[in-house]
Amino acid sequence: MIERLLVVVAVMVVATLAGRVWQARQGRVRTTGRGPADEAGGVQALLFTTPTCRSCPHVRSTLAVVEAAHPSFAWREVDAASEPDTARHHRVLRAPTVVFHMPDGTEVARASGILTAAAIATAAGLPGDEVCTAA
Repeated sequence: MIERLLVVVAVMVVATLAGRVWQARQGRVRTTGRGPADEAGGVQALLFTTPTCRSCPHVRSTLAVVEAAHPSFAWREVDAASEPDTARHHRVLRAPTVVFHMPDGTEVARASGILTAAAIATAAGLPGDEVCTAA
């Protein structure tokens, strides 16, 4: 009986820790070592979505807000279900994922989960104060 209780407690602890790690990674932009300031030209973004993604509409609208505030910023949506080769090429494992890249295709940052306009602007090397007033 005590062994079963210990197993249940251990499973709950592991599940709680895994949930906290997953939650901490939501919406956090990870740079790839080469920032947007390293090269002239605007950063572009690819938003990877799936038909069943519940967070994708929010990220889509946030990208549109950033684009409206910064005309030099461009983004495109990719349905990972209908374009699996593109998702594989960019190593996308979940939706929503936003991959920020230079016009030549060099990735500069990526993020998964719900993003704020300020996080998108920062990843794209744009001033975030204009986005906050536009949102």
